[in-house]
Amino acid sequence: MVRHILLLEPRPDATPEAIEACKVGVISLVGKIHGLLDCHWGENFATPERRDGFTHGFSMDFTDRAALEAYAPHPDHKPVAALVRATFQKITVLDFEL
Repeated sequence: MVRHILLLEPRPDATPEAIEACKVGVISLVGKIHGLLDCHWGENFATPERRDGFTHGFSMDFTDRAALEAYAPHPDHKPVAALVRATFQKITVLDFEL
């Protein structure tokens, strides 16, 4: 199994509605993309000096590396990824095997 984690820093003009739309879009991918097992979205409650601007993040679990590799080009992923990139100015990714 592979865990895919994104840490997100919002753009200065990001609205709560845009952030919520990202959350809904990301979570909606479970069941649409083969090998994507689950997704968890959250707001970072760490103190500001510890979070380096990252206010939100999510994790996804995939069956294996092949499923993660098939995720990025998937047609259902592309509009959600575009929405996330339009809402967040800094995105850091961490992928590892469980």
